[in-house]
Amino acid sequence: MIRAHWQDRIEVALGLWLVASPFVLGITRQPAAWSAMLAGVAVVTLAVEAFYYPEIVEEWGNLAVGIGLAASPWLFGYDGERLAMINALACGIAIAALSFWTAEDIQREQRDAH
Repeated sequence: MIRAHWQDRIEVALGLWLVASPFVLGITRQPAAWSAMLAGVAVVTLAVEAFYYPEIVEEWGNLAVGIGLAASPWLFGYDGERLAMINALACGIAIAALSFWTAEDIQREQRDAH
C-alpha cells in the first residue's frame, strides 16, 4: 500500500534529476558526476521505500544524503566547477529540507495517533 508523503514524490524527482544531471549539464569531472549520480540513486531508493514503509529512518537517511551532497563540492574538490557546485548545493539543500519536513510530519502523525 502506498502511503507516501507529498515530499517523497519531490525527492524521487530530485533523485532522478541527479542521476541524469551530469549528462544533461555536461558535467565531466568524475567526482562531481559520481557524487550526483550516487546521491540520486540513494535518494530515489530511500524515497520509494518510504512509499511503502513510511518510517522516519528513510527521512534521516535522505537528510544525511542531502547534507553530504551539499558539502560534496568542497569534500571532493569540484567547488571550482560552477554548474556542478550549484546543482549539488541546490539539490542537496532541497533534499535535506524536504526530508526534515517529512520527518517532522511523521513525528506529528505518531504523536496524534497516541
